[in-house]
Amino acid sequence: MAVTRPKSFHEQIVETLGRRIVSGEIAPQGQVPTEAALAESLGVGRLALREAMKALAARGLVVIRPKTGTHVLPREHWNLFDPLVLKWHTQAAAIDRKFLADLIELRRVIEPAAARLAAANGSDADIALMRESFEAMVAARTREDYIQADLRFHGMLLKASGNQFIGQLAGALSEVLKTSFSASSTHSADAAALGLHEDLLRACEARDPQAADQAVQALIARAVRNIASGQVVQGGPSQA
Repeated sequence: MAVTRPKSFHEQIVETLGRRIVSGEIAPQGQVPTEAALAESLGVGRLALREAMKALAARGLVVIRPKTGTHVLPREHWNLFDPLVLKWHTQAAAIDRKFLADLIELRRVIEPAAARLAAANGSDADIALMRESFEAMVAARTREDYIQADLRFHGMLLKASGNQFIGQLAGALSEVLKTSFSASSTHSADAAALGLHEDLLRACEARDPQAADQAVQALIARAVRNIASGQVVQGGPSQA
């Protein structure tokens, strides 16, 4: 199991403020409390706070204006591909259906194309890493190990496409998967989910783009069924 690196002081400040913004505690288009007030409430120095605000501005959450202060931007300005922004959404009080529907639509746009490209063009090494991730899913004995192997599998699918732009979406799509779906059972490995992943893997190994497309569509359809049946939880893991 991977060891989680402790968050730095800077990362803790960014997370605290990011969660407040995404949850609506600091309302969109509202003014962020003054630097002095925030520094006092968080127990941090002004320099650390300024650096955190720059990180939030880089993600499109706030705009920093001289004299008028810092304001929260509307959600359409937020960088929703940023893994942290997506994670903060999962920690918010509620994830609206529109947000989930958009995430599913994103998967339907990206993953079938990536699967076809992976089957047609993926290197033997790329496909072997997909196989390695799948076998780690099968062997997983804890929920966390299963989730990590599952996410590696989907990330390798994108990288195996051979398209550098699709490959760079791996980090964001990893958070999409964690955000969108919850496990359908408490077991570390779900038989139905494993079977669908194996179908996708075998299609890529057989160099069959059409079968790969169909297999990933089946995985997405399963995720949609999970959402419809209410199997979505805040911060839940993916078995999709």
